Amino acid sequence: MRVAIIGAGISGLACAHELERFRIFPDIYEERSRTGELFPHVGGLLQLMNRPVRDQLKWLEKDYHIKIKPLNTWKKLTMHAPHVSKTVHSGKLGYFVERGQGDQSLEVQLNKMIKSPIYYNCQADYSELAREYDYVVVASGNREIAATLGIWKDIFITMVRGAIVLGDFNPEELKMWVNTDYALGAYAYLTAFNRTRASLVLIHANTSAKEMEKIWHTFLKKENLDYQITEGFLLSHVAGTVFPHQVRNILLVGSAGGFMESFLGFGAISSLRSGVLAARAIAKNLSFDKLSKRLDEEMRRSVRLREIINTMKNEDYDRLVTVATLPVIKQIAYNSNFPLLKYAGDILELSRASVDWEKKSILPSPKKQR
Repeated sequence: MRVAIIGAGISGLACAHELERFRIFPDIYEERSRTGELFPHVGGLLQLMNRPVRDQLKWLEKDYHIKIKPLNTWKKLTMHAPHVSKTVHSGKLGYFVERGQGDQSLEVQLNKMIKSPIYYNCQADYSELAREYDYVVVASGNREIAATLGIWKDIFITMVRGAIVLGDFNPEELKMWVNTDYALGAYAYLTAFNRTRASLVLIHANTSAKEMEKIWHTFLKKENLDYQITEGFLLSHVAGTVFPHQVRNILLVGSAGGFMESFLGFGAISSLRSGVLAARAIAKNLSFDKLSKRLDEEMRRSVRLREIINTMKNEDYDRLVTVATLPVIKQIAYNSNFPLLKYAGDILELSRASVDWEKKSILPSPKKQR
C-alpha cells in the first residue's frame, strides 16, 4: 500500500508512526526545510479537556502508542481578569510540552520515532498525489485543501502575537489574562520553558496585523509586563470545522481537518489522535469518519464553548474567575474526574441567563405614560 502524507507536523508524524506499526511506510512531503513550527513556544495539555482520562501522557502511550516527554508537570493556574486576579488551582492540572524546532519539542520527539522518508522543501499537490498513491493524508496545518474540496467552514479568525521573554518564572505555572481591551474574544497566556525563559502569547479576534501590534503594546502596558523580549512572532490563525473528514482516498487530520480545540487552542492531543485514527482507518480499510466520530464531537463542544466565550464582557470575566475559585467548583473541576468540558457550554449559558434575569428583576418597573 502506498500512502502520502502532506505535512510533517505533529498530526502527520503521528499518522506515519501508527502506519509504521502496520508495516506501512508513507512518503511525507513538507514544504519547509525542517520539522516543527517556525517559532518556539510552550503548549499546555490540560487534563480536564480529556476526561475521563486521568493522565494524558499515559493514555497516549497506552491507546495511541505515542510516548512523549513533557517539559514540566502543570501544577498551577493563575488567572487575571480586569478587576480580579486569583490562583484558580494548585495541584496537578496536566503537562507542558515544548513546540517548535528545539531538541525537546514535540515535533522533534515525534520525528525521531519514525523511519519513513521526509521530503523537505516540497510543495505537494494533493490532487496529483491522490492519483499516484492509494491514500493521501492532509496534515498541512491550514484550511486550503479542505476549502478547495468544499468541506471547510470558518468559525473564527484570530491574530496571534507572541514573544520569547526572559525573567523569573515558575515552570509549573500557566498565567492567563482575559480582558476585552486587548484580547477580544480570546486571551493571553505565559508558559515557561524553564525558570528564566518563557513564551508570552496574546490572541485577539478579527483584527489586522497593524492593529495587532498596537494591541500587543496595550497589553504589555496595561498588565505592567516589563520582561526582556528576545524574539517575537505574528501570525494569523483560522479555525474551522470539516465534514466529512475523508473524501475518496483523501483524509484530513490535525488543524487541516478541524481537529483543534478552539478553547485554549493548544490542540496537541486532538491533532495526535486524529493522525493515529487516520492511520488505523487506512491500515484496516475502515471509515475514518466513523473512527473519529467521538473526537469530532469533542471538537464541536469545544467550538460551542469558544463561541460563548467570544461574546463575554469584562464583567463576565471577573465573575468567571471569582466563581472558578469557589471550593465546590474547584472540587468538581480539579479534584474529581467529572467531564466538565462536556457540559461547560450549558453551564456558561445558564450562568449568564441567571445573571441577566437577576439584573432585570432588580430594575424598577418603568412608569406608565399618562
